[in-house]
Formats: sequence, structure tokens, C-alpha cells
Amino acid sequence: MSQTTVLLVDDHTLIRQGCRYILEQHKDITVIGEASTGEDAVEKVKTLKPTVVIMDINLPGIGGIEVTRTLKYQFPRLHIVILSVHTDESYVYRALEAGASAYIVKQGGARELEEAVAAVVAGQVYLSASVSRPVVDGYMKHASRLPETPDTPLTVKEREVVQLLSRGFSSKEIAEQLKSSPLTVDVHRKNIMKKLALHSVPELVKWAIRHKLISVDE
Repeated sequence: MSQTTVLLVDDHTLIRQGCRYILEQHKDITVIGEASTGEDAVEKVKTLKPTVVIMDINLPGIGGIEVTRTLKYQFPRLHIVILSVHTDESYVYRALEAGASAYIVKQGGARELEEAVAAVVAGQVYLSASVSRPVVDGYMKHASRLPETPDTPLTVKEREVVQLLSRGFSSKEIAEQLKSSPLTVDVHRKNIMKKLALHSVPELVKWAIRHKLISVDE
């Protein structure tokens, strides 16, 4: 198994020490550096070239979301996990729009940090349970009323699948939500990716935000 290297970015030493302890329990994860500001984070990504950055959303000076946007522009293959005290959906979508692949809350446990790192390395989107389910429920209320439009080549059912995929749900979980089968969901997923010429869930999330299937104003 290839080694995952991690840079920790948080202005609180205790938070960085806690994350380091949790992650270094895994033999395939190595914490290769720490930063306490956004400017320092950008410089250390340039020199250390980590696989994953754990990014505090509230940094002194340049905030975590803006640092995320800068890093993703310079290093498109970098995986960024936002660490936040905020559970409001507007923060979640600002983070995803900036290029983060995961959003976890500091109130969560060690398991969420571990799962988030594993998910982003696998090319998936991960959200803390405390922010994912409420956001999905809010969007799904309106899904059946989404109109077909010429510039959005997805069916209503496919757009429902997009919304749930964007929240990090598995095919089995989506099937339960839509009262379908995992196989059918997988077929929808393949069709969606083919229609949109996309290759990963993070790309799909950005497409969904851009086309307002998921929005900070919902």
C-alpha cells in the first residue's frame, strides 16, 4: 500500500498534536509537516508535496477556504480536508467550491478524521455526519421539482443521484434513499459521468455547484 503524506494546518498547537496522534496510528499515513498560517501552508506544500492537507477553516490572516482555493489552483492533484467548528451548510459549500474534498467538524471524533483522509485519497468526497444528512434532506425536498433544461442534460432521477453522490453517499445508501437497487444507482452514475464527461466525484460536486443543483443559498 502506498504511503499517504499529510500536512497539518491549524493555528492551535493542541489541535495539530491531536490530529498527528490520530493519523500516525496508521502505518500507511505519515505526517510530514505542520503550519499555523495560510502563508506557511502554501510554502510547505511547495517544498514537502504532501498527499493530503488537513486545513483549519479559521486561520489568522488568509482564511482556510481562500488558502484551499490557492492550493488547488497551484496543485490540482492535492487532496484537502477542511477542519471546522461550523456546521452551517454555507460553509460546507464554500469549502467544496474552493476545491476541498472533505469537510469535517472539530466536534466529531477521531474516526471521522481517519475516514476523511481515506476517502479523499480514494477520490471521494467526505462530509461529517452532522453536516451531510441535514444538507441532503434539504436538497431532496426540492429534487422532484427540478425542471428539465437544455443546458442540463440529466434526468430528474440522475440529478437526485448527483445530489446524493455529492454528499458522499454510497450506491447502497443512495438506493435506500431512492427506493431503488445499488445496481441501478451504479448505472445512473456511469451515465451521469459519461454525459458530463467527468471522471471523479470531486469534479461532479463542482459541476453540481456550478449548475445550482446544490447551492449555498438553498
